[in-house]
Amino acid sequence: MLDSLSPSSLPHAIASAAVLWPDDGRDGLRWVEEPRKSAPGLDSLLIWAFRAGAHRIAFQTGHPVWVGIHGRNHRATHSPIDEIDFSYIVNHLYGADGMARLQGGNDFDTAYAIPIDRSTRLRFRLNATPTRTSRRDGGNIVLRPIADMPPPLESQLVEQGILDAYRPRQGMVIVSGATGSGKSTLIAGMTVAKLKDPDGNFNIVEGAAPVEFLLERVRGPSSTINQTEIPRDLPSFALFVRGAMRREPTDIIVGECRDSETMDAAVQAAISGHVLTTTVHANDVALTMQRIASLCPPAERENLVSAIAQSLRLVINQRLAQSTDGRRTPMREFLVFDAHLRGQLLRTDPSEWPALTRRAVDEQGQSYRAAIGRALQEGRISEATAAFELRQVG
Repeated sequence: MLDSLSPSSLPHAIASAAVLWPDDGRDGLRWVEEPRKSAPGLDSLLIWAFRAGAHRIAFQTGHPVWVGIHGRNHRATHSPIDEIDFSYIVNHLYGADGMARLQGGNDFDTAYAIPIDRSTRLRFRLNATPTRTSRRDGGNIVLRPIADMPPPLESQLVEQGILDAYRPRQGMVIVSGATGSGKSTLIAGMTVAKLKDPDGNFNIVEGAAPVEFLLERVRGPSSTINQTEIPRDLPSFALFVRGAMRREPTDIIVGECRDSETMDAAVQAAISGHVLTTTVHANDVALTMQRIASLCPPAERENLVSAIAQSLRLVINQRLAQSTDGRRTPMREFLVFDAHLRGQLLRTDPSEWPALTRRAVDEQGQSYRAAIGRALQEGRISEATAAFELRQVG
């Protein structure tokens, strides 16, 4: 069972121990025996890292393997990965032309799965990128474990203000934050809650790169979900959104709005009677607003920012802080956009949206200062961590 492999089920001493991969240096164990078929060393290390609670596993040409566990880096192997082993690992993870793709100046995103038994697989999302080394061109692979299912919203400590607002009848819900801050996990938790609602009657379509949580296994009593992987199933998020609108969904989930074409399609979906949930990279709610406006194509910016002002319903920004149990705990800044606030956005130049939003967060949302104070009061973070986080928000 996957639960037996979950880092949350391990004793804290095991989950956070700075130990090397036990199979490091084992005679006869090869990283990859046959690409796309057998990788005993790679799979052994990834299973060990998952069990140790790793959130990041990094391979780089000419360097040892490093893992991130609860926000701290640990060297997992003594020996560096040489060029030959690295190329075998890349070709195993991607295909026969994986290393040629890197050497041609292209990166790639994909997912990797390790079967544990007939019903259980460990899944990882990964990015491979060409890099420069002291001797020759090299590469970097970063794998991030994907949990079997997202934790329920109560386990994610989601605030009541968010619980009251994440199910609008139409409009945009945006979750922002840095890479690895738990944006996808939060959205997946919201999606599972919708699917399990007996009176929900949701028809949800999701496009992601890659699909992290395979939610079609959640048998909702009145709701359905379909998931599409970008670019394996469709070449772009924009094409996914435009096609999704023809399928009569109640909810459209876009894994990330990272370019003007995707933002344009997302806004059109949000003003057409759908709930559009997506993520962007930004450090707080105010900067999320700045990022949204900047993603609007210049030729259509005036119309799109007006549509955004009318369609926004909820913006959540999330980050993870070191917790008192040695792990990490979520903290969130959020703002619900009611009719009055949306009207203010319409009357305000987009360049002034960040300042308007900062005032609104303090007056009617939850700021990071409030979130830090709450986490400290609840004993989830130490005074030292609270002081550090307060310095970060300025």
